[in-house]
Amino acid sequence: MAEDYKLLVLDVDGVMTDGSIYITDSGEEIKAFNSKDGHGIKLLMRAGLEVAIITGRVSKALEHRVNDLGIQHVVQNCKDKRAALNDLADELGLPTKQMVFIGDDVVDLPAMRLCGLSFAPSDALPMVKREAGIVTECAGGRGCVREAIEEILRRVGKFDEVMARYVE
Repeated sequence: MAEDYKLLVLDVDGVMTDGSIYITDSGEEIKAFNSKDGHGIKLLMRAGLEVAIITGRVSKALEHRVNDLGIQHVVQNCKDKRAALNDLADELGLPTKQMVFIGDDVVDLPAMRLCGLSFAPSDALPMVKREAGIVTECAGGRGCVREAIEEILRRVGKFDEVMARYVE
């Protein structure tokens, strides 16, 4: 029986990136995003699931990335991820148990605990890995989002359907 997840919620620094923050001499912030993670996000959306971002920082680089990927739900400068997740649930009319969260730091734990499934990258804080439903083999910014997405697609029974265009 397939599980009924509808939304993937992602932290950014340490999940979509390796957690490094590069700042140029002029003060511009630069982030590196993983292209396989990005394609995974597209695959998940093609399967009919939505994706949201909840992050404690504000980043123009992130804004460019989410626009490129077509992610509609983005909360930046978030001080309370649990409250933001509940607001998102209300906005979408979706129970939090139908959400999946990927987080790597203690600020993610309150939101992770509300979700039906949670992941932590392999390099997350030990406290977060202990509470996550699944710890990925890949690190943050190094494919952990893609790894989680493939598992989600399997759990909702859509992995073979989404991958069919590539393996035939």
